[in-house]
Amino acid sequence: MRVKRWPRVADGPAALRAVLLDVDFTVLRPGASFSVEGYCATAARFGLRLDPDRWREAERRAAAAVAARRGERGDRHDDGVHLTIAEAIVTTMGERDGEPPARQRVDLCAAAIVAAWGRPENFALYDDVRPCLARLRANGLAVGLISNTTRDLDELITAFALGDLVDGAVTSAQVGVFKPAPAIFAAALERIDAAAGEAVMVGDSRRDDVEGALAAGLAGAVLLDRDGRSSRRDGRAAVIGSLDELPAVLGLV
Repeated sequence: MRVKRWPRVADGPAALRAVLLDVDFTVLRPGASFSVEGYCATAARFGLRLDPDRWREAERRAAAAVAARRGERGDRHDDGVHLTIAEAIVTTMGERDGEPPARQRVDLCAAAIVAAWGRPENFALYDDVRPCLARLRANGLAVGLISNTTRDLDELITAFALGDLVDGAVTSAQVGVFKPAPAIFAAALERIDAAAGEAVMVGDSRRDDVEGALAAGLAGAVLLDRDGRSSRRDGRAAVIGSLDELPAVLGLV
């Protein structure tokens, strides 16, 4: 079911009043530090040689490691999830003849990568973010950010000068649970003073953003697929390739 084409805010209480957006890979683009070249450069600082040809395999192993960790912990917030990703990638790319690299060097390298993830200067806004948020604002909508992270989103909002375009932000560290848990969506809606039935969620994860938002009672969800990996036909959400498409999906002027 695609997101409905909403009436203008002034049309009455059934109108869309708020949009929640995921942060990483939706609003913020991770920088070069988190690319294959960035991982190799960081590893070299600790005497590790990584094989860039194993990047895709490393990504798959990292995804499997995160899935296993979340399977054990459920939706509870987990400070260690980014370290799990970094360790899996460094270990996989650093293997030689089936032997993993030295544990101490992996630990130091992974910790450096996680530390870099916490610094705003290692990220950039996607080009479509500011124009989209301005359109939402022009239509009188409240805007909230919601993220599975330990980072301070207020710091990020300040660093990217989004204070005039974002009404509030909530992290899993603050609430104690990851998306797709309903509690984190409820906390984000409370932060921007909106009801679930008046809000739509936008993000790049089908499980966390789309299924989580709909289970939490939000009126709709939009899957942002910047890489074109998902079908534009989806039974539960609108699918867009850029935030430039969002205003039209929501029926905004």
